[in-house]
Amino acid sequence: MARTKNRFNAVQIPEAVTAGVPVKQRKSFRVALYARLSVELKSRPSESIANQLSILREFIKDKAEFAEYHEYVDSAVSGTSFDRPAFGQMMDDVREGKISCIIVKDMSRFGRDYIEASNYIETIFPFLGVRFISVSDHFDTEAEFNQNKALEIALKNLVNDMYAKDISKRVSVSRRLDMERGKFTGSNAPYGYKVDSGDALRKYVIDRDAAAVVRQIFELAADGVTLREIAKALQEYRLALPGDYLKTGNLYVEEGAEAKAWYPGTISNILKNQAYIGNMVQGKRRTSLYDNEARHATDENDWIVVENTHEAIVDKELFNKVRAVMYKKVEESIFTSDRGKNLPIKEDIFAGILFCGNCGRRIPLASRILEKDGVLERQYFYSCRYNYDFGGKQCGCTIMEQELIKVVHNLLTTQIAVLTDSDRTEASMRGVMDRELKEHDMRIQKIQKQIDRKNYEESKEYQSYVTGEITRADFKCRQKKNADAIMRLWGQITDEEASRRRVKRFCEKKIQWLKAIYRFQSEVSLDRNMIKILVDSIYLYPDKRLVINLNFKDEYARMTDGEEI
Repeated sequence: MARTKNRFNAVQIPEAVTAGVPVKQRKSFRVALYARLSVELKSRPSESIANQLSILREFIKDKAEFAEYHEYVDSAVSGTSFDRPAFGQMMDDVREGKISCIIVKDMSRFGRDYIEASNYIETIFPFLGVRFISVSDHFDTEAEFNQNKALEIALKNLVNDMYAKDISKRVSVSRRLDMERGKFTGSNAPYGYKVDSGDALRKYVIDRDAAAVVRQIFELAADGVTLREIAKALQEYRLALPGDYLKTGNLYVEEGAEAKAWYPGTISNILKNQAYIGNMVQGKRRTSLYDNEARHATDENDWIVVENTHEAIVDKELFNKVRAVMYKKVEESIFTSDRGKNLPIKEDIFAGILFCGNCGRRIPLASRILEKDGVLERQYFYSCRYNYDFGGKQCGCTIMEQELIKVVHNLLTTQIAVLTDSDRTEASMRGVMDRELKEHDMRIQKIQKQIDRKNYEESKEYQSYVTGEITRADFKCRQKKNADAIMRLWGQITDEEASRRRVKRFCEKKIQWLKAIYRFQSEVSLDRNMIKILVDSIYLYPDKRLVINLNFKDEYARMTDGEEI
């Protein structure tokens, strides 16, 4: 029998030689290692965040195309929704071209919503040019398509979805039964109480120092003192906010530190909480995955109230007296009266755009109920009440909604008047976009040809090695240099693709802006969509002074950073 040991086979290339040979598919990826752990899996070490990341790091180790990576972790977050902090950041990085490959341990860590998971894998990721890998499932979207593997992944996603909903239903039923027998199922007790963790029902026990503050709040409210006056008094007493007290255990603010203002809403919640008369109240908010019900506030009639579960801080007589005083104030208020509860509330067209010039906080749309000729109606306005609510003087940043609309409309009319031929401008913008995208495509094609040429040159080098024209050491040296050069070229392609996406997004946004201008010229009213496209931000100052920043302000004749009114 012929000897084969140590013989070089020119037909079957040795693994040691081919291991470093770059092929067309080998490119560099900017990798996202994504790990997720839901609350109910905290006790399972095999699914821990550390274990997931360890598996992912081991998977990409020694793979040159995955040299650059970032880690994204969602801890104690359910997989039934894709509205997760780290996942959202990862997708933002994907859209900005920072990530081109996502790797997860298995499909259940990616998500347990069957429809959404499939939508990401089959539609969104391919559209964004993102490679997706599930390590334990041996699934890679860059691998050759396999119908059986695709079916297996679809079934796994469906099973994950069903599993999550089944767990959700069991947890929901068990949690409700605990609530009905008076067991506290939350995390932290109300201000004035602590949780007795040694008790089977996790009952409230009185925190004597904080309870004294609660009694004082009730007594002041019963005497007719307003919420803002109570808040100001608590701040002057240098009492720590309930959240700060929970963290530090210090009832009073330390010497030298600033005493924070109490929010009137916090005091209102204390005065409405039946926990202070010994009742356990739960179920104020609920969610139901198995019924596809998002988390929401429940009607008061659906709250789970178990009476006399713990020692009261105030007696029922004082509690009811305070409730009567507050109810009377609500009835007399034009802002909180139930008289207008059946009147619809209109959309806030400046939501997320209007800010207070003093504190920088967003100013939401507010309304009050007025009676005109025997008919109730809502009067809408914008007013930053932060300084006022927290014990300071009212900042005066107030304006009626119609007045704000009129000012913005007049400004846009003035600025847009110079752009009379927006159709032609839109066509010009499309031409610019097409040219720039074509230039990126040409550069990508040019780099691709360089990669093809490098691959061809390497095949020639290999032939020279086989025929004995160059030594194995020379071939491996040239092979490494070639591989490094190809990796750099693939990096250039990745950069060009990201730049192309940015150009396309920018141009499409600008075209959308031009269309909004054209529509503004033909319509007399402003709507939410038009405002979002045309206006970047508005800052409201005292005396109704406005600073309005427009989108694409360089296109306007005045070339201003902000127009003051």
